[in-house]
Amino acid sequence: MLNRCPGGRITTGAWRRALVVVLAAAGAALATHRSAQADAADDPPAISVAGITLGSLVSGPARTPESLAHRVVVLEFWGVNCPPCIKSMPALESLHRQLGPGGLVVIGAHAQDATPAEIKEVVDDLGVSFTIVERAQVEGGMDFSGIPHCMVFDHTGVCIYRGHPVRAHDLIVAAVRSSPAAVLEGKELVKLAAFSKQLRDESTFATVLKKAQGLARSGDAATASEAAYVAEKLEAYGTRLLAGAREAQTDDPLRAVHLAQRCAGAFRGTDAGVEAAALLKEWKQDRRFQDVVKAARQCRQLEATRARIGHALGDPETITPQLAARVPESLRKQLLDLVASIRRLSPDSTAATRADEIATELGLEEP
Repeated sequence: MLNRCPGGRITTGAWRRALVVVLAAAGAALATHRSAQADAADDPPAISVAGITLGSLVSGPARTPESLAHRVVVLEFWGVNCPPCIKSMPALESLHRQLGPGGLVVIGAHAQDATPAEIKEVVDDLGVSFTIVERAQVEGGMDFSGIPHCMVFDHTGVCIYRGHPVRAHDLIVAAVRSSPAAVLEGKELVKLAAFSKQLRDESTFATVLKKAQGLARSGDAATASEAAYVAEKLEAYGTRLLAGAREAQTDDPLRAVHLAQRCAGAFRGTDAGVEAAALLKEWKQDRRFQDVVKAARQCRQLEATRARIGHALGDPETITPQLAARVPESLRKQLLDLVASIRRLSPDSTAATRADEIATELGLEEP
């Protein structure tokens, strides 16, 4: 693991206090770090997205090699005990929120000694929603000696920058703006170039699909060919959203609803959108499915409370009976009520199984 980082060590329990000092001294901290990264930034080695191994997921969306294809990818190595790394995270989150719909993928690769719970505590407190992993590797690219270390890959998979993240912002923005929309899978449109920009926003998909279907009958062969390609990719994307919703219906009902809602909204008035809307209506009328969804939401609330209890107790991987005894009785009662509700709503669901596990760990007992 990479532990070299200017500014010294900050323990997870004390990082919030240290962050105030970090913000005040950020300029100096970044300046002392630049020299170690400048050479790498000036002469990027021949590394690519295909060489990324993501390790294990800590938080945020799960990523696969396929999900990185045809997208601008930012992979930043960082650590919870690295003040400049902590300073960099809000800027990454801003890029993720602004440019994610346009095809940007941001991944924070933790590179110091810390447990997943310690990493997640810092990530949650920073309000980070992009993907966080640990033990990531990049073939041919692990020759740097300090963090934070940022790697930027363009939509073709080529590394276009390596170095300190403070110098990468404008390059990332330019790479996303000059890349085709992710749904086009790397194809550059010439006759229908305006579509590429429009397709960075899912809310335009239905409109563009209808236009593309019409233009596919154009007398101009080049226009017709591009339009047919756009229509094919959009229809395939809508099909994937819908299929994902159906596949997640049993094991992950919240994700199922989310995907169906995305499909219904993005493809309103098209075949996929109409089918997604019908599926949502069917689920809404299905009392059993609604109970499963409600139980899943309550389980998410239960998980969040369990995490807060763990943080308050020093982030133990397992809450022992001795530690569980320190949970206030009023909170125990609330948790027990939540567990009972989940069991009642959907006794055979994944949510009920997880609720039982948390109830056992915390020593909750029905009166």
